[in-house]
Amino acid sequence: MLDSFERLKCLYDSRFNANDLMHYLQDIEEFIYRSKAELPDEIDTNIRLGEPLFAAGNNAEAVVTEFFDDVVTLARPKGTPRNASFRYTSTPKLRDNVFQIMRQKMHMAASAIIQEDRFRLRMRSGNVIDVDTPLLSASAAGSIVSAWYKSPLVVEKNILQASSDLMIVASNSDRKASMSILVPDEESGMDTIEYRRVNDAIHRQLDRLRHSGVEVIEAGSTDALANDTIKWWEGRVA
Repeated sequence: MLDSFERLKCLYDSRFNANDLMHYLQDIEEFIYRSKAELPDEIDTNIRLGEPLFAAGNNAEAVVTEFFDDVVTLARPKGTPRNASFRYTSTPKLRDNVFQIMRQKMHMAASAIIQEDRFRLRMRSGNVIDVDTPLLSASAAGSIVSAWYKSPLVVEKNILQASSDLMIVASNSDRKASMSILVPDEESGMDTIEYRRVNDAIHRQLDRLRHSGVEVIEAGSTDALANDTIKWWEGRVA
């Protein structure tokens, strides 16, 4: 519903920074995914949540369209193709979608490796720390990361954070490590310069991971990434 900020630009002109607002929305989305059902009434002083509402329709798109028209007063300009502009995909959202596909195709095996919460790792030194490792078995550890952003800084931060925890697990156990990463393609809605910058940032980090012994699984769609991740995990569930 917030893919386009054209109306805000008309209202606030140069005082409005679309990049700042996009990063703010990314933070809000990640907060909501982390909170799951336990959402507070107020996220911060600028974001308050109302009472839950329920809707019905023939499909999800119809429900969102009706809700948007009824509630959002600064609507998207008419006539703009929905997919004409880039829309980021957050890591929490990507993980939820990949988990759903894994549960559908792997059944009980998926439940054995999916970690909904942070994993408490006992290090070789004897210390205990909590790490973010969404896929874990006795023989393997895996992370799922979205690089579907316009900002190279956001992309590098996401990969570095995920790889840091992954390498801690791998170095303190005998587990094989894998990184499943959603990468944008030339049809993602970025212009040529944006795409080149992000692509360069992604592959700098992925080359580093490969040299560290991490198996990199990359794909340009959630379905493809989930399927490739499932193939890698076959035989590594136990």
